[in-house]
Amino acid sequence: MRKIQYLFIALFICLEIQAQDKFNIRGVLPWHNFLSGPTSWNLSDYRIYLDECRKNGINFIGFHNYTGGGERYATYVEPMIKIEYKNILPQACFDNSMTARWGYLPMAVKDFAFDTGKIFQLPVGAEAFGNNGSITSHSSREHYEKAQSLMRDVLKMAHERGIRMAMGFEFGVIPPEYFSLNVAGDCFYWAGESNMIPNPKSQIAAEIHYAAIDDILNTYPDIDYIWMWLNEHSFMGVDVQKALRDKPFARAYQENQALFKEAADSSARFVGGWALEYMKLTYKHLKSKGSRAKLILGGWGGGHQLPSLLKGLDRALPQDIIFSCLNPDLGKSPQPDFLEEIARNRSVWAVPWLEGDHQLWHFQPRVNMMREQVKLAAEQNLDGVIAIHWRTEEPRFNFRTFARFASDKGADESVDQLYDRYLTEEFGEEAAKEMTPLLARMDREQIQWNVPSPEFYAYTPEWGLLDENNVRIRQELVSSGESLLKKLRGEKRENLKRFIAMFRFELLLGEVDRAMMPAFILKKKEVQGEKINGSQEYMDAYRLLVSAPVKEMFDTYMERVHSRGELGVLSSLNQRVWREYNDLKIYLENKIKEK
Repeated sequence: MRKIQYLFIALFICLEIQAQDKFNIRGVLPWHNFLSGPTSWNLSDYRIYLDECRKNGINFIGFHNYTGGGERYATYVEPMIKIEYKNILPQACFDNSMTARWGYLPMAVKDFAFDTGKIFQLPVGAEAFGNNGSITSHSSREHYEKAQSLMRDVLKMAHERGIRMAMGFEFGVIPPEYFSLNVAGDCFYWAGESNMIPNPKSQIAAEIHYAAIDDILNTYPDIDYIWMWLNEHSFMGVDVQKALRDKPFARAYQENQALFKEAADSSARFVGGWALEYMKLTYKHLKSKGSRAKLILGGWGGGHQLPSLLKGLDRALPQDIIFSCLNPDLGKSPQPDFLEEIARNRSVWAVPWLEGDHQLWHFQPRVNMMREQVKLAAEQNLDGVIAIHWRTEEPRFNFRTFARFASDKGADESVDQLYDRYLTEEFGEEAAKEMTPLLARMDREQIQWNVPSPEFYAYTPEWGLLDENNVRIRQELVSSGESLLKKLRGEKRENLKRFIAMFRFELLLGEVDRAMMPAFILKKKEVQGEKINGSQEYMDAYRLLVSAPVKEMFDTYMERVHSRGELGVLSSLNQRVWREYNDLKIYLENKIKEK
């Protein structure tokens, strides 16, 4: 009998040691907004994605939902959460190729360049590329119904695979329709530079917030977590002294401002007090509803964003609230050291970036970043690591590295060893031998970091311009790959062909950009009232423009398409590059006729 007891004790100890070897939370955060990310996914895409997550030991998936905001976010409302209040139903949809946001110019698939439209399989009657629910809906209510039905299915599939799920939004960010509820002499929000900030001590603001939480609980009754995000651009232009004229908020601020001694200035302390009030509202409301969903706090990792407030919020908030924060500088910098201190009090999750949204047309090698940042999280005794991303194909080596170190804190393979394994599995031993040194160097040195393709801005021909180092390493990768293709057959050959198509595309995009740049500069000069020296400048710009390898660039990217993410990039290329190219061509032709 005693031997059996010892066996059980030994088994328990082994299981406990094994559990300590991996993070409790090993998660992903596919981010909605751009067409190359989950905004355009359908249920089949989620099924493939969740299967890959389970295969790699992922046990958490989170979703962030935009509900408006300042500047270019003002009308951006996504339909995974329905904030319906006083019979007001805000306009919302998943973006598609016919919506105008994030610098995308609306375009039907039938108008895509050359034969690129043929690769898009659309539902009957649809004209745009995007999520099927988005491109077949005809009203805001229909957009909400189809989006929420999809995400309920995603929740069910996640649970079937042992993956917990979070749904979240940015507290104090509300759809623009609600600002018409302003009462004379008792405004429920404060005016900012480019947005309006609700006062959490106002009844209207609190009730709108509760409406969002209640919709999550009613729509997704089995949800595991509610994720509250501090807005990326909170309080731009808010007059703090004017806001503090509101007596209820001023009392709360005076009681709590001392908590935020790490905040840079009084404005930052004000944001801290505001965030604290919203988190308290959320926590109490979830308790009053008897919800079993755990509460997460999240935000962006810049110096003037969430990090400077975290210690103050840690002092004030209940310890069963989880803290998370995106790593700074689009993920180039690791999570701050002080998270280790906060992790002594509560569960803390770091959020590395598998890719940054400043380069979503480009390959972003981040194996070394994932290795170092996840290992650092282990040293800091953090409870979890979550990987944010948009695409699935381009960052797959980064994802595998993230999952590897999240599932085994003792893992210690070098960057070269990791690339050698990945390339051997995908392309064969000879390809790994030739290409590992190039990719490992590109990864460690981050020479591609400043090559821009920022999907959150409108396109200019500066996107994708490559310096000599970036041209050279891509040429070497293409040359190595093309010589290896002659020796490969079957799946490995197709894998390598798609892989080097990425670098061929990036080289061609740089050529197209350079050919467009003189025309772009001429047009800009004219708008600014600068003098153009004769017709020859227009003629020279036109000859260079029409020499651009535009068709070859599109044809090459079509070779790259393997998932929904590449279709999203292809749509973006049409909506941005093809539109700009034709606009410049027409501009120059008209100028030449005038001369």
